[in-house]
Amino acid sequence: MNSESYPDILYPLSFMRSARGLPKLNYVKVEAVDLPEPYQSLLAHEGDMTSKLEAYHNSEQRVNAIRSSKSGKKYFREVLLESVDTGEATEYGAIEIRFDSLPDDVCDKILQAKQPLGGILNDNRVPYASSPRGYLKVIPDGPIVEAFSEVEADYLFGRSNQIVGFNQEVIARIVEILPA
Repeated sequence: MNSESYPDILYPLSFMRSARGLPKLNYVKVEAVDLPEPYQSLLAHEGDMTSKLEAYHNSEQRVNAIRSSKSGKKYFREVLLESVDTGEATEYGAIEIRFDSLPDDVCDKILQAKQPLGGILNDNRVPYASSPRGYLKVIPDGPIVEAFSEVEADYLFGRSNQIVGFNQEVIARIVEILPA
């Protein structure tokens, strides 16, 4: 298992867990080609996760904010994404959003914590690109099991991603973990 120092591949999830006094998450980095399906199709791409999850689950996604905080122009949020149709959790993760890279009206929509970032950026035609930093095989611990209500797998898969704007400025850093 990995024990990289801050900022690590799990940032901002590692930052949020540390702030809550939780132990480090046990994980290993994996290559995209080693992700089993459907995780490879859902994670190994340079697009937004919102669109992929909506297509896979045939349902719009909504945000269930577990915790959030704002520090200057940075906004941190630990979330579950859920299917609007079924309420099923489709992703657990954490995000750091840099408001200095976004228009004020977009920041206001983000703070409402109703719609995922990818959907907001797409709806508001904010130019961006996703740049995955790595793929993860995670051992689910108590907080992850609690977030998903239950986990019946030994491992979950996810990715560490960075969203950059037109001028390559960082808009967001994200860790996204999918249920089994």
